[in-house]
Amino acid sequence: MTGFFLPPSPGGDRDPELAYSELRARAEERTGSVPRDRRIAEIECRRSGQDCCLRVGDTDAANGMLVAAIIQTGRDTYTVHHVATTDELQAPSVLQRTDVYSVTEFG
Repeated sequence: MTGFFLPPSPGGDRDPELAYSELRARAEERTGSVPRDRRIAEIECRRSGQDCCLRVGDTDAANGMLVAAIIQTGRDTYTVHHVATTDELQAPSVLQRTDVYSVTEFG
């Protein structure tokens, strides 16, 4: 099992805990639900009619961007955050629990 990490961002080295806190705040803004404490390494899910696996640190096949974090908010929602390629903040993708087959946490 891999220990918790965030992929490096183009903006340089940042404190991973601070960066993760900011991603959690964006997840809450996007969904209106409080993020759970679990730290998710990967999820297997269905998106746009296709099964896929999203893993922190790997490229998202749907958009070619690097997955920065996967955060569960409330009981039924997951947000997928990507490494920003510009200074502009990108809204996370939102998945519902019915679209998620399995969740693997960091070890």
